[in-house]
Amino acid sequence: MSGKSETAVSDIISKGLLERGVQYAAIGFTTGLMASLVLAAGGRGTASRKAITAFGTGIGIGSAWTKTNIELEEMLGKN
Repeated sequence: MSGKSETAVSDIISKGLLERGVQYAAIGFTTGLMASLVLAAGGRGTASRKAITAFGTGIGIGSAWTKTNIELEEMLGKN
């Protein structure tokens, strides 16, 4: 792999994990938090709220990684 290709891969991973990862995780966290307030209504649902919020955050992080992986595969020609 040439130096230019290594830089391109590094740029895609940096963009995917740092920029997109933080953004998607924040969106997932916010969506999970709002869903947890609706689905675990009442004062006793704190464990359920934490679980639903964590699930939303995980979905956000997973979405960021999937998008980054697709970009890497397209760049490297692994369709």
